[in-house]
Amino acid sequence: MTNVLALTQFAFLSLGIVALKIMIQANGRELASPWLQRLDGVALWLFLLPLAWIAFASVCFHLNRGPLRPKVAKVVGVALAVLCFLFLATVTFLPTAG
Repeated sequence: MTNVLALTQFAFLSLGIVALKIMIQANGRELASPWLQRLDGVALWLFLLPLAWIAFASVCFHLNRGPLRPKVAKVVGVALAVLCFLFLATVTFLPTAG
């Protein structure tokens, strides 16, 4: 389950970043909306989210007590996958002109 969630997060982020870079290049940086410009500035840093979640999930699966249970890691992983999908949807459907 961890591998599936991590790959899903990476896939949504990769597709979103590719779409973002295409939109920025097609319209020119100065013509893009301020929101897309801000996302373009932090886009590659977003790849740290799945990596941090993988580390968190690994700790949860090894400790398996208290709040660090595998069930919590799965819920957080699904929430991050949804956020990554929302990033993809935002970049895809947001108007490019500011």
